Amino acid sequence: MARILVLGAHGRVALLAQRMLSDAGHTVHGAIRNPDHAAEVAESGAEPIVRDLERLEQAGVDELLKGFDVVVWSAGAGGGSPERTRAVDQDAALRVLDAVTRSGARLVMVSYFGASRDHGIAEDDPFFAYAEAKSIVDEAIRDSGADWVILAPSTLTMDDETGIELDAPAGSVQPGEIPRATVARMIAEVVAHPAVRGLTLRANRGGTPVAEALGSLPNMG
Repeated sequence: MARILVLGAHGRVALLAQRMLSDAGHTVHGAIRNPDHAAEVAESGAEPIVRDLERLEQAGVDELLKGFDVVVWSAGAGGGSPERTRAVDQDAALRVLDAVTRSGARLVMVSYFGASRDHGIAEDDPFFAYAEAKSIVDEAIRDSGADWVILAPSTLTMDDETGIELDAPAGSVQPGEIPRATVARMIAEVVAHPAVRGLTLRANRGGTPVAEALGSLPNMG
């Protein structure tokens, strides 16, 4: 069983994933910025930790992540100003990457299906800052020496949990939709399959159970 830290623990995907991870017997902690969210995080099976990722310097991030086997990034600025998006989705995420690269913790990064350095989003589009931040972080993760998996789900819905369709080989599947509960299941199953590593898993809703889809990946031991 793993000691797991979920960053952005009050998000809808995170709350679902924390319950799944806790039910699987893992020790789960959830980092949140707002102390008013602590009760809901605790109800999801995670021990709440109040920290503001936007304001933590590298030493503070290192201290926050100390002792954890797995770090799940499900945080985000949630829109708003481009400056805050860069501060959270890019700068804070890169500090987390730096910390796990040195600590040896496994990083599960929740990104999105279209994240790429050639994302094609215009600079005057409100989505541009987020697209840039995620693409920069994802590229840095792939170039790092960390133990990592990037989850890249399509448009999120509130539907009931489904199976998945993986974009494998890359470019064979167009983006669609996927329930948040299914993304939460992907987090839980990636933790349960430590041999799944160094992969970007782009996914839509589909008919294959998540555990089966991950178990069929070529680098599974």
